[in-house]
Amino acid sequence: MDSIQYKVIRRGQPGVAGGGEMKYYAFIKRDRVITLREIVQEVTARSTLTKGDALNAIENFLDLIPMYMRKGHVVDLGQLGNFRINLSSKGSEKPEQVSIFSIKGTKVLYTQSDEMKRNLAQLKFTRSSDAFDNLDVEPNEEAA
Repeated sequence: MDSIQYKVIRRGQPGVAGGGEMKYYAFIKRDRVITLREIVQEVTARSTLTKGDALNAIENFLDLIPMYMRKGHVVDLGQLGNFRINLSSKGSEKPEQVSIFSIKGTKVLYTQSDEMKRNLAQLKFTRSSDAFDNLDVEPNEEAA
């Protein structure tokens, strides 16, 4: 099994003006983004689908997931997990005061399947050879 490389980053305390006390965290080193085109090429190499067929199937799949979520459905993708829409709203003193104007925003929630959890529980990590480069650069993602 491949291992995931991590690097070391320096971050301040969240919500503290000026950053507060700086600490060091492990952070996944991401080499690059895998594109839809690369996934389509991989699918065609593993199946009898043509590039057009694979792209068409994936494009339809990507159209259907948000369509079902817009209808309020949970989209269960089996071994992958499920996707659903969640909302945040402001609280009201009385139930009749809650309206569409109470809704502050929405986001998509993903819950991994039990199989995905088991698969990811077996992850291996190794420190990147350039683990200490750019310690003052704070990535936009959460440190683990």
